[in-house]
Amino acid sequence: MKNYKESYQKKVKFVRAELYEFNPLKLPRPFWDSTGGPFETVPADYWLVLYNQDGTAGQCPCSGRIKQLLKLILNGEMKTYQAWYQMLYWSIRNNGFSGESAVELGRLDLAFHDMLAKEENLPLHRFLGAKRDWVHVYASGCGTNLTEKQLEEEVKEFIDGGYTTFKMKIASKFGTQLAKDVERVKMVRSLIGKEAKLALDANQLWKAEEAMTFAEHVEKYDIAWFEEPVQSYDMTELEKLARISPIPIGMGESPRCYYPMESYVKAGVSQLQPIPTNLSSVEDWMRTKELAHKNGLELTSGGFSHLTASFIATGREEDMVEYLIPVMRPFYEIMELRPEEKDGKFFLPSEPGISISPDLKRLERAGCLKTKEYL
Repeated sequence: MKNYKESYQKKVKFVRAELYEFNPLKLPRPFWDSTGGPFETVPADYWLVLYNQDGTAGQCPCSGRIKQLLKLILNGEMKTYQAWYQMLYWSIRNNGFSGESAVELGRLDLAFHDMLAKEENLPLHRFLGAKRDWVHVYASGCGTNLTEKQLEEEVKEFIDGGYTTFKMKIASKFGTQLAKDVERVKMVRSLIGKEAKLALDANQLWKAEEAMTFAEHVEKYDIAWFEEPVQSYDMTELEKLARISPIPIGMGESPRCYYPMESYVKAGVSQLQPIPTNLSSVEDWMRTKELAHKNGLELTSGGFSHLTASFIATGREEDMVEYLIPVMRPFYEIMELRPEEKDGKFFLPSEPGISISPDLKRLERAGCLKTKEYL
């Protein structure tokens, strides 16, 4: 098969778009992490279906902000996919490349790649060069608001799902309950056993010294990695912590473009965590993957996990997808196409294009759609 980048030179005219707004998808119970909450709904607002002159449809999750980009491409012009992307890239220049405009550009780029993969009659992961149709997944959750009983029940559910790597939230109430958090870590370690991997996520709360204090209290529980212990753009504190932490550091969920990933590597992180639907292009994610592999770093990737699986499949077998089960499961329950979950893995569908697709007609009949726009 040819390299997927060759398809960027195909000429295309975008003829119409359909933009579906979801009614809020309620979570079974609110979710709190280290620095935010309560999160009461799935973070999924809109779904785009974009058509080219041949009737091929590219899809992606998005927000209402994508309408500003759609106005620029639904103009009757014929250009290569690469030319369309470059025009859009420079159109957001004054908004910067670290904000929500960059996120929406990346999601539209995902729709472009969905379209390209379908034109090659390949599922997205195979279009991007994957040689396998499955990925390892780790279970994420354990919100800071859970009672001891709820925490135990959730972890046991993860274990029953076949997961062997787990990530939990720490720093309850903005890090003011150190003793409680240490006990929570101890409890989860006892539930999952010595062989399983356990990671901790502080959601950017601390400075290096505060994060180090917590690390010293929990390192005896064999922590696989310490995620976002400091503010995601504070390279000074990150480098300071990476030098002294007894636990490997993971970063990379918050950037909206590739370049901060290079700074994370220079700062000494052990794991990169790019999210496809947070970055300004598919290429940003692929470059980050190569950066991690080149430097011998671990690679994990979350966000819309059942979609992210298409990207992780292009990497090493040990690379992992994060599945934030308490928050994202309701979203996948409305999908008519999605990977199969089995024994701690996702098995990707063979249908051409991206690996998830909502049943929009059924959702409309069920009253789950708030608005539908034709552009």
